[in-house]
Amino acid sequence: MSKFLWKGEQVIGIINGHGPSDWSASGVSIDTRTLKKGDIFFALAGPNYDGHQFISSAIKKGASIVISNAPSLAFKDKVIIVSDVFNALISLGRFSRKRNKGKIIAITGSSGKTTVKEMLALSLSKSGKIHYSEASYNNKIGVSLSLSRMPIDSDFSIFELGMNNAGEISYLSNLVEPHIALINNTGNAHIGNLNSKKEIEKAKMEIVSGITSNGKLIINENISLSSYPKKLFENKNLKILKFGYKKNSNFILEKYSYSSGLSLINATINRANIAYSLKAPGSHMAMNSIAVIGVCFLLGVSPDVSKQTISNFESMDGRGKIHDLSIIGKKIEVIDESYNANPESTKSSINLLSEIDFLKSKRKILVFGDMLELGNFSKEMHIEIAAFINESDVDLVFCIGSEIKNLWDNLILSKRGYHSIDPEILISSLKNKLKENDLVLIKGSSKSGIKIIFNALMEEQLNRNIA
Repeated sequence: MSKFLWKGEQVIGIINGHGPSDWSASGVSIDTRTLKKGDIFFALAGPNYDGHQFISSAIKKGASIVISNAPSLAFKDKVIIVSDVFNALISLGRFSRKRNKGKIIAITGSSGKTTVKEMLALSLSKSGKIHYSEASYNNKIGVSLSLSRMPIDSDFSIFELGMNNAGEISYLSNLVEPHIALINNTGNAHIGNLNSKKEIEKAKMEIVSGITSNGKLIINENISLSSYPKKLFENKNLKILKFGYKKNSNFILEKYSYSSGLSLINATINRANIAYSLKAPGSHMAMNSIAVIGVCFLLGVSPDVSKQTISNFESMDGRGKIHDLSIIGKKIEVIDESYNANPESTKSSINLLSEIDFLKSKRKILVFGDMLELGNFSKEMHIEIAAFINESDVDLVFCIGSEIKNLWDNLILSKRGYHSIDPEILISSLKNKLKENDLVLIKGSSKSGIKIIFNALMEEQLNRNIA
């Protein structure tokens, strides 16, 4: 196969553009910071930036061509004009999907989407050529970009579909047109925009609209199918499978334990028993792996092969990775869950503290930032988590943010560490109260300031290592 992903004449026809056609491209970019020589650069305009300001930079870095909505006198032989750059990217993504003959998998859920995507990519890595979206590229721009980068000859392509509002999953699913779709879970993330968990479940179920005829849907056993019209399922002739703990599910987590840095798992995959381990802690990670092995099974990969590849999966930065640190001369373990937080994922993370310290020998500290995007439910759900913490074996809680004051006010006094809206003040208090052998969980929505606290701990470790 040619090393080129796109040919100029073909692209111009797809995006209805005007400009030079004698070129080839090996990739697609929307960001000059990560652009590689040979990429097509789409000069997207957003609320905080305009890609047209970076056309010169893109060309100097080796872009094959630039897609723009305005002519450039300085680079007219390197610019294709379109009426709308964003729509041009979507059109290229749609065409890429139509020409690909491999299997397409789409993943959605209230939490764990990126982890499941990465885990699935690793699990399929020895079974064919894999393409999957980078980072959390799960909105219209990210999914279109990932589609446009998809090689013609990929055997398996994996896409993560995210949402903030109703209708978004349906749109993305129809872009991707998956053969297999996975709904990992439904929780209260984005409930501020959707008003109820039932509406969230209904929004996640929109993924059905884009699944190909005779396709397959894998869902968490806790998800009800009643929230979406049965007629759509019937017209598509979908095969629906479930995963979870229940004996009537197709893919079952039978037993989970954590020991010596490994999650030890026993599972039943379509009536076959398997045992394996993960280098990632938590029963929620074990459940993620059950869903992934189920997807692999539907793609023709035996559970015995899947369990070998998935056993190499490790927790990602911000999503459960464990760090051994020395802070002010005190050795502690820090679990980094600083990427995001919603009520369900927070409860899983708090349970993780006990799963890791099953001998109950460590003091457990939760450093917790605001759970955002909860709208009018924010107060209620922060209070709910306070009640959960009060019943847990968490010893001390440090809170950062304004919304989380509702949680702080409802904590029992013995568990209160410190609350502040200033990360620097909280960091100082935390360091002063740390003790040798503490187990610290860093959890919160990314915009809560929680990442500042985690980075401060990591920076102190780095400085200590350098010294």
